[in-house]
Amino acid sequence: MIQLFGELSNGWLNFLDLDDYLLLEEKHVEEAIERLRMLPENQFIAFLLGKRIHTKANVMEQKLLKKPNYYRNQLCDLLYDYHQTYFARELYRMEPWLIKSVYELKKAIEANPYEAMNSIHPRFKLDQKSIRFYKADTWIFTYEEIETLTIYPSSFIAPHLLVGLEVPTIIVYLHVPFPNQTENKQDIVPVDLLSVLAALGDKTRLQLLKQMSEHPFCTQQLSESTGLAKATISKHLKILEKANLITGERHGHFVFYKTNLPKLDQLKVDLNQFFDQPSLGQKEDT
Repeated sequence: MIQLFGELSNGWLNFLDLDDYLLLEEKHVEEAIERLRMLPENQFIAFLLGKRIHTKANVMEQKLLKKPNYYRNQLCDLLYDYHQTYFARELYRMEPWLIKSVYELKKAIEANPYEAMNSIHPRFKLDQKSIRFYKADTWIFTYEEIETLTIYPSSFIAPHLLVGLEVPTIIVYLHVPFPNQTENKQDIVPVDLLSVLAALGDKTRLQLLKQMSEHPFCTQQLSESTGLAKATISKHLKILEKANLITGERHGHFVFYKTNLPKLDQLKVDLNQFFDQPSLGQKEDT
C-alpha cells in the first residue's frame, strides 16, 4: 500500500501540501488523518493526484477515480498504522528539538532579521531588495512579488534546499539536526555522484559530451570527427551511458547519442548538496 499511494501521489510529494490544503491546526496526527478521511471525494482526488488530475489517467488512477471512497479509507488506515507503529515514537523523540528550533529562529529574527534568515540554508540568501534560491537555476523574487514567507522546521530535508515557490506564497524548510544524527555521515560520498564525476574525468569524454550536446551523433560519425577507433568511441560511450550522461535512440542500423543536459544540470545541485552537508550538520549536543 505504501508503494501504491506513493505512485499515486508523486512519490508522496503531494502530501507536503496537505497542511495548507486542509488548513490544519490540529495538535495530534490522528485528528489530521480524520480531517483527510472527511474530505469530499472530488477534493481527495484533487489532493492525491495533484497536477496529474489534469492528464490522462493511467490504470491505477482509473481505479482510484472509480472508487475514491475506498482508497481514501485505505489511505487513512495505512496512515494510522504507520503512525502507531513507527512515527509516534519518532515524533516523541524529535518534537522537542523541532519546537526548540522555532523559538531559536524567532529569537534570532528579533535580534537581526537578515542574519537570521541568511542562516537558514547556504543557498538561500536574503537582502534588502530580494530573496534568492540557488538551485539548478537561480530563483530571484523581489519583496513586491511576495505576500508571505513561511519557514517550516524539518528533520530530514538536508542537504536539500527544499522550497515551495507558489508565488506570492513562499515556503522554506529549515533543517533541524539532532545530537548524533550526523555522526559518520558527512564523509560519505554518494555512489551515483562518484559515477558521474568519474565519467567526466576524461578529456575525450568531455569533448564527446560537448559535441553531442549540440547535435546527436552515432559511433561512426564520432569516430570520424575525433580520429579515434570505433571500439574506443564505443568504450567511452558505454561509460557515459552508464552514468546517465547520454541517451541513445536507434534509427535503422545506427544508434544516435546525445548529451543528457538535465543530468548535467542536476550535477550542480548534487555537488551543492554534498558540500552543504557539514554546515547543515553542525548542532550543539544539548
